[in-house]
Amino acid sequence: MSRKLYFALAISVVFIFAIPTIATAGDKIKSHGTSVSTKYEMMEVPDVDGHVIMIGEQKQVWFNEITGEKHSGTAYNIMEGNIKTGAGWWVKGYGVSTYPNGDKSFRSVEGKPVGKGHWKGTWKITGGTGKFEGATGGGTWDSKELEQGVNYNEVEGEVEYQQ
Repeated sequence: MSRKLYFALAISVVFIFAIPTIATAGDKIKSHGTSVSTKYEMMEVPDVDGHVIMIGEQKQVWFNEITGEKHSGTAYNIMEGNIKTGAGWWVKGYGVSTYPNGDKSFRSVEGKPVGKGHWKGTWKITGGTGKFEGATGGGTWDSKELEQGVNYNEVEGEVEYQQ
């Protein structure tokens, strides 16, 4: 596969890391959003021909289908795979969401490709401020590339607050 194709694939995954809008204690989450890649860098690993590691940043907007709440986010991720054989792809990353009142939620994500420009994985709350301080939970994400560097994302899961 060409570098251009793998770049497009990588960009489609990167969006993933802004993930969920959180509802109320113990409630289910069902959010969707869009992410746009703002930074991207790829490095070749000299062990096997085509082996690369990529790092990226995405800006996101999210809408919670349950509460109607909207928020913005930034995602940071690392991907690894072989751009020549297509083997070994995975993604891991972190995201920060900022809500209109200033509260922030932090999360980790990981996943794998399930088709061309289509990735799925899991997310987990790792901390936050305001109502998200001490929150726990997680769920699944699904990301589809709309065009190079732009993705449509769906997130589901459950979050419980410490409060």
